Amino acid sequence: MKGLAADKPGEAVFTDFPTPELEKGDLLVKPLACGICSTDVKMVKRGSEGEIKYTLGHELSAEIVEVSESEEKWDVGQRVIATPYLPCGSCYYCQHHRPTLCTHLYEETLIPGGLAERVKIPRDLAARGTFPIPKGMDPEVAALAEPFGCVIHGIEDAGILTGDSVLVIGDGPIGMITSMVSKYYGADLVMVSGMTPHRMDVIGEQYADIVVDVTQRDLWAEVEKATKGRGADVVMSTVSSAEALETGIQCVRPGGSVNAFAGVSDGTTIDLDIRKLHYKQFVLTGSFGVAPHHLYKAMELFKSGRIDVGSVLTASFPFGEADEAIAYVRDRIGLKATVTF
Repeated sequence: MKGLAADKPGEAVFTDFPTPELEKGDLLVKPLACGICSTDVKMVKRGSEGEIKYTLGHELSAEIVEVSESEEKWDVGQRVIATPYLPCGSCYYCQHHRPTLCTHLYEETLIPGGLAERVKIPRDLAARGTFPIPKGMDPEVAALAEPFGCVIHGIEDAGILTGDSVLVIGDGPIGMITSMVSKYYGADLVMVSGMTPHRMDVIGEQYADIVVDVTQRDLWAEVEKATKGRGADVVMSTVSSAEALETGIQCVRPGGSVNAFAGVSDGTTIDLDIRKLHYKQFVLTGSFGVAPHHLYKAMELFKSGRIDVGSVLTASFPFGEADEAIAYVRDRIGLKATVTF
């Protein structure tokens, strides 16, 4: 079977993979849609080291085509979503309610990845990290459960409360999703900073109360004016840069929280005024990834109908053009892209 994988640095190629064989409790699924995110772009940029073992893609919606003999929870023909990896549930971090710090997090993953003609969902992942797609839900929308789940994780870590003011740094797909979910969690004022006009236009029309083009306006001056001089209650930094996080720290109110949501390169550091941290008493936290309960919460959000989830989707590519979907995201042409099968 074919799968799209990172090869030489900067290249994504279709590669032959063996069709996964099922063991006790496993599922074999046929992908319906797979979202493309910045992680896929980073993997292509970095390239594959040695033998190619995995495909790109992890934001998966799929249809079950084979169920192992011992599996009773699922049936052939059911449509499902699954987390890309699975916390063990028993290590120190899982027991202390930090599942994405699990020391066994990647021991069960989608095989060989989301951008393949067939994907195996291993037994425990099928049992604890897989959820049915409601009838009538578009598979492309269902595939958004993973990025929405990641954002829910970050927002819960940041402690957004009803009535809060939220500053989202970044106008990409995650920035837009964060704006949506912040409103869902009760934020009264959502501000978004960005640099890409067509993206800021969409975000301003949909969910943000204030959009600041940081190439034209001073962000702190706009936040100060909107919050009566206090600063934002919560800042979500969704841009992969130290500068974005430093800007967020400058814009948070005393006692507020700043969440480093976006991943950055190893060794990235920031200048932090410890005196301000001490006297302003703000919280600086990071969040990574998604656990099954975040995926479940994302599906509940979708079913609520309270936000237009599909508005973040701006492009769809057939599987045979999945490499073009990677380029679309890399070049920041629109917002969210998916590959359909």
